[in-house]
Amino acid sequence: MDNNEIMVNEEVMDIATSEAGKGFMIAAGIGLAVLVGVVSYKYLVKPVVTKIKAKKAQQESIDLDDEFEETE
Repeated sequence: MDNNEIMVNEEVMDIATSEAGKGFMIAAGIGLAVLVGVVSYKYLVKPVVTKIKAKKAQQESIDLDDEFEETE
């Protein structure tokens, strides 16, 4: 009977370690996704949005200058 108890305990340990490994992989995947999101925002999204806003502001400035010249 002692052999059976030992065998059951080893099976429980195998199951517990495999579930802990899955949890670690999920946490690592989430962490990697967050890191990729932050880096892509900082180096891709933010510069593009800034460039678009600057171009739009420049275009509005040009449009205002054209209106000012027409009213003189």
